[in-house]
Amino acid sequence: MAGVEVYTDRLARALQQLGHTVWVLTAVHDLAAPPHSIRRVAVGPVEVFELVNARLEGGLESSYGLPEIGEAIRSLLEQLRPDCVHAQHLLNLSAGLLGSARRLGAAVVLTLHDYWLSCPRDGLRIRADGSLCEVVDHGVCAACLSDSPYLVGPVQRLGSRAARALSLGPAVHWAHAHAPSLTAAAMRLIRAVRPRFSRDLSGALESRQCHLQRAVRDVDLVLAPTHFARDRAVDWGVPASLVRVEPLGAIEAAPRARPAGPRRRFGYLGSLLPHKGVHLLVESFRRLTRPDLSLQIFGNPGLDPSYSRNLRRLAKGDPRIRFKGAAAPGDPGVWASLDLLVLPSLWWENSPLSMLEALAWGVPVVATRTGGVPELLPEAAGVLVPPGDAQALADALAAAAGGRILAEPLAPLPIRTAANEAAALTELYASLIAEREVNP
Repeated sequence: MAGVEVYTDRLARALQQLGHTVWVLTAVHDLAAPPHSIRRVAVGPVEVFELVNARLEGGLESSYGLPEIGEAIRSLLEQLRPDCVHAQHLLNLSAGLLGSARRLGAAVVLTLHDYWLSCPRDGLRIRADGSLCEVVDHGVCAACLSDSPYLVGPVQRLGSRAARALSLGPAVHWAHAHAPSLTAAAMRLIRAVRPRFSRDLSGALESRQCHLQRAVRDVDLVLAPTHFARDRAVDWGVPASLVRVEPLGAIEAAPRARPAGPRRRFGYLGSLLPHKGVHLLVESFRRLTRPDLSLQIFGNPGLDPSYSRNLRRLAKGDPRIRFKGAAAPGDPGVWASLDLLVLPSLWWENSPLSMLEALAWGVPVVATRTGGVPELLPEAAGVLVPPGDAQALADALAAAAGGRILAEPLAPLPIRTAANEAAALTELYASLIAEREVNP
């Protein structure tokens, strides 16, 4: 339940409230289910189709364009006959979704939530050592991907198939859910003993790029939440004429005014992963000696157990730092407990949902100057610091705690809500559908 999933869920519900029929298609990794099968589940009021992709094939293609998955999607679309298909992400599905939808006469929209088109490693454009990929170089990408979970080695494939054959799939998923540290350690061991991929990963990456560039041409419109995201997509190969910059509408309630006062209750809300820079936040906070300050960290420690353990080691001995676990999206108790949100990201954040929610709740933000954040954070609502600079971040937090910055009141900001988004997209879908009827 990171930003893309929360946004998709809220948009689906808001579209339903306008009277539309909405379905969500998503990929799931389930060794207990037949590969490439689709099952129907309900997530609250939203009808969801889960397509099983356990990546048993092992290659890079299984993350973006496996023919069997493409065929399963085509069959589902023929059954549903949607008027519009709005892709929020294609990871572990198939880019064939776009062409299949177009051939059925549906309008096709793609939103760019990250940089996955140009970066198969979670769309981060950041390497394992934390350095950013300013320019896409498939030789560099090949080295970065050599230990990626999206390339499943022979030992892992054999183990996955054996688990399925012995009906141990449910036990594997139980272990992953209840003992994430154990399963993470097992995966590290498997990857350590597997042979490095001898295949030409650079060639596989070239094939991926060509495949996705062709697929994008089946889209009627590409939506980018920021100009930064738009420029990265165009640099990669998305035709500039296809891309429109539109801010995301993801918050659930109308924005609130910001109260006056010093900011002493700091918080982080998001994924506990290295590229999010939470270790930098802990280091910066520990440079502040005031006993009346606090730092609450909200996030799922099971995403990367070793990183979460490292964060606790960094925070050890400081009772002002508290790890709160994952928070429910939009939990009002979280925002009521914070005076300031800190976004210490090292990667190119696009349109971070936690920042939009904080601003909507009247909570100011200290963030790193990265990606699309400078476009979305008004000067009166927050402060930007250089990414990776622990002292600059500590100085900004000290200034906020002392009431020297971000202490004044602020009127509600004009932030788009999910309801606003659904209304705007309804008009957009209608215009694209009408155009598709005229020019099939």
